[in-house]
Amino acid sequence: MYIGTDNHGKPLTKSQLSRPVAPGGFAIPLHERLLPEAVKPLTRTLGYQRQVTLARLKARKPVGAVAPTPMIYIIGCGRSGTTLLGNMIGSHPDVSYLFEPYGAWAAISPIMDAAEVFTRGEHHCLLDANSVTPEARRRFQRLMSRAPGISLVEKSPNNTWRIGYLNALTEGARFVHIIRDGVDVARSIEKCATGQLKLAFRPTLNTWYGVDRAKWRTLVADGKKANYYPHEVDELSADVQRGAYEWLVSQLEVQAWRDRLGASLVEITYQELTQDPVGTVRRIAESVGLSCPDEWLKGITSWSIRPNSSKGEPVALPQQMCDDFNRLQASYGFHGRAVPA
Repeated sequence: MYIGTDNHGKPLTKSQLSRPVAPGGFAIPLHERLLPEAVKPLTRTLGYQRQVTLARLKARKPVGAVAPTPMIYIIGCGRSGTTLLGNMIGSHPDVSYLFEPYGAWAAISPIMDAAEVFTRGEHHCLLDANSVTPEARRRFQRLMSRAPGISLVEKSPNNTWRIGYLNALTEGARFVHIIRDGVDVARSIEKCATGQLKLAFRPTLNTWYGVDRAKWRTLVADGKKANYYPHEVDELSADVQRGAYEWLVSQLEVQAWRDRLGASLVEITYQELTQDPVGTVRRIAESVGLSCPDEWLKGITSWSIRPNSSKGEPVALPQQMCDDFNRLQASYGFHGRAVPA
């Protein structure tokens, strides 16, 4: 069942998920695109506030003594195919699907709002178990609990940087990591980062990096603390380079957790998903404890899938980033390469 939400807290349908998006993949409702330009900043701002307010109100309501809902997190650098994979797994009859519920995460813990769409103050991209508070646990249980027999599938690319946080927050969590060619990802992020949306009483909202490009500033600060190329990251001046850095940090975060997660982590490539969607989804389902009903698998075959690949020039990166980028690309069997800047 699809219970992802748009900017106004309303459920997203499969068709809505293909509409234009705001930062992090928030779908832009049809009615907003039809409004006069002069009122869009206000309605957009109010919509974001409504989303987080509804989540905060729900997080205040106790749910009683219930068994933990099985959690399946779909992770991967943004623009890697997480939406396609999420939609496929989300159509399972025993699944409740959350499509990038950034308002809910901001209600659980404001520090998770790296794009500063919902809250102001301290935010982080990279989070570990040390950031999990008792209040965050209570809010998480209230917002993420589902009926017995239902697994909750959550898809947010930013959570690729928060595996330690989620693993500590969620008992028995499973992770599904999708990887796409880093050059294709960087080129796609470059395109997404060109959009600008006006807000009321706030700086402009970049369609990839959030309010006043807050997500990028936060990722750089957190990345330096985590020793992710602290002497090179400030040399990145183009969004295609920033996209490559996002991809690098995402892969390195998963790499750091791969052995510790063991069988709780399933990894696929975008190519596997597009070339053999039914076989790939079946393998994922068996790994995370979902059944494989014939009707569900039959529905997967009806999806329209385009195995996109970038034909652009190599991405120019500082030397250490370039070396690590190409090493990871080769390890996954991807053809794209970076060149020294």
